[in-house]
Amino acid sequence: MGYVVGVSSGWWKIAKPPDLLGLAQKVGGFGGTVGVRFIQADVETTSESFEPRLKEEMKRVKKELGMRLGLHAEVGELMSLESSERRLWEQSHLRLVETVKNAADFGAEYVNIHMSARPQLLFLEAQYRVTGYFHPVVSYDGKPLWMTCEKNPKVKELAKRHLRGSVGSLALQDNEKGQNLFYEWRGSIIQNEVKKKLAELEKNPTYIQARELVRAGDIRAQGIQRSLEAQAAEEGRNDAQVIINREEPNIIYEIWKEAVNAKYLTDAAEITAYMLVAEYMKQTDDPLWSSICGGDNVEKAYSEKHAAFNAACAAKYLEGHLTVKDDPANKKHLNGMSIVEWLEKNNIILGIETPEAHEGYEALMRLFNPIDVIPLIDKLKSDKIKLCIDFEHMLSHKMKPEEIIPKLPCDKIFLVHLTKPIPYGGTAHIPLTIGSKGQEIIYKWLYDMRKRGFKDGYLVFERGGGRSGGGKSAWEVIENSVWVIRQIVKYLEQDILPEDLPPEFFGVAEQNKETFARQMATMREHAWDPLEGLLMIPEEKHTFLSRSAVEKNKLEIWEKRKFR
Repeated sequence: MGYVVGVSSGWWKIAKPPDLLGLAQKVGGFGGTVGVRFIQADVETTSESFEPRLKEEMKRVKKELGMRLGLHAEVGELMSLESSERRLWEQSHLRLVETVKNAADFGAEYVNIHMSARPQLLFLEAQYRVTGYFHPVVSYDGKPLWMTCEKNPKVKELAKRHLRGSVGSLALQDNEKGQNLFYEWRGSIIQNEVKKKLAELEKNPTYIQARELVRAGDIRAQGIQRSLEAQAAEEGRNDAQVIINREEPNIIYEIWKEAVNAKYLTDAAEITAYMLVAEYMKQTDDPLWSSICGGDNVEKAYSEKHAAFNAACAAKYLEGHLTVKDDPANKKHLNGMSIVEWLEKNNIILGIETPEAHEGYEALMRLFNPIDVIPLIDKLKSDKIKLCIDFEHMLSHKMKPEEIIPKLPCDKIFLVHLTKPIPYGGTAHIPLTIGSKGQEIIYKWLYDMRKRGFKDGYLVFERGGGRSGGGKSAWEVIENSVWVIRQIVKYLEQDILPEDLPPEFFGVAEQNKETFARQMATMREHAWDPLEGLLMIPEEKHTFLSRSAVEKNKLEIWEKRKFR
């Protein structure tokens, strides 16, 4: 395939240019006017696919303009594929399923998603530790957590530690049958222990003597008898409470499993969900845990390797989205296939990309390092799951591409997003210029990737608002970016070392006819500048051939036409 040069449409919601109103308009109205045949259409919302006749319009645009298409899935909270919150898991999964379904309908060659949209759990502790039971959560596959807990006894035991207090109370309120059984069980234990203690009184000499005195009519002995009975009953209730405290987690766990809504609640929301999923990965020797977190103890990893802990769990949740089959969204849109199976059937690649760094959360997203995605790609064993590299995003997450690239199996990269290589919060989405430092830096990184296996794939310039920020026209936004990328591709495919790049690469060689002609005209025009004021002849400024123009007062005409 070689390298395919393309551009992204950008999002209408950012600058609101009219050429981005609708997916078909993004492909034809924008993509068809910027000198490429490949367009990455950035999806604002999957609601766009409900535009009347969109499928027919997309096919027509592609056919008549000869366009090729990729889709960038939505970004933002509702595409938090790493989240364990029930609301976000279900919405993210539905939107991803709809996107890959649309990709097949529109004939797209790939769908690109961000690895993460949420900050690491460290930044949510204050909220989750206090009010975590207000945030319903699910396991990595979207199902209630107890289903994962039942697969391993150690995970089950860990879960019981997170069901005390408010969660237990809510589970009881949400399971009427379980509530009745719980109080029957609790009452039975108390009753049995009290009976045991009262029975033991039958062997107490003081109690026996007091009881005999009462039978003989000694009213004073009645107080002693009742005091001993009350003391025994209290001891029985205390013993019962010890038993209840020991056995209650087991009962609450069973009631929690059967609760209607409370089965989605835990004491610390996503912290608990990630803990349980991490323990499950550890107990089952999941390569995501061993590769990313080193197989450490879960609680130690959470405290001492927080970034790795988050990355491993986030990768597991991504795996869940890609492999689950029985979710309602899969049944409705993908004929009961998993996303991986759907991609393979329709020959569509799914790219997983380093996310943009939200301000204040640079290098603090749950999954942002492309190295941590490789174990997931390896585990899925599908040639339709690959990696997307975005240099701007890497830089904004404090990663140096020249240090990361040597650690990547670059044959698993299929897509590179190109912008000006700077980390300044979205300001990189301006045109690449010929002969710029950015052009040279990008070439060096891509050359290193090529040497490590990135022999073909998509090189997509990601559109921004142009240098002025207005983005008034396609040309203002794109400018020379496509030319720059084609220059990069030309010399990459010749395997030219970065230090051996010829002047033409930077736009200053004779082979670039237009540039060379402009440069020659400028040099001729100013060739006599060093002699001006030194030669005592009329021709010293206007050249020897313009003498007649001076004499006939037609100097202005000569100045305008002398280089035609």
